Amino acid sequence: DAISTVFGSEPQAFNDNAAAVAALKNGQIDGIVVDLPTAFYLSGVEVEGGIIVGQLPSTGDGDNFGLLLAKDSPITSCVSQAVDAIRASGELDEITAKWLSTEAGAPVLK
Repeated sequence: DAISTVFGSEPQAFNDNAAAVAALKNGQIDGIVVDLPTAFYLSGVEVEGGIIVGQLPSTGDGDNFGLLLAKDSPITSCVSQAVDAIRASGELDEITAKWLSTEAGAPVLK
């Protein structure tokens, strides 16, 4: 409702991010709402001059991210050990704070 009320236009849904980016580049839409890591990627790689105007407030549940490897991948144990090590050392929290928070330049919208 906010898009209709504030901006006077109806929101559009796209099948994937590529279609949304194409619509943005073609001037069919004025902006895209995506999760924050995707927004950082799109603004840094896909959309020249793209700007992240903000992020929605956290619900407190946090986001969960995963890493997908092929079934029975020989590197699964190595990747698991690496993730466990950066989590235990606190480096994972530092990466999160630097790249996935307001410190990374995405203020919380109110």
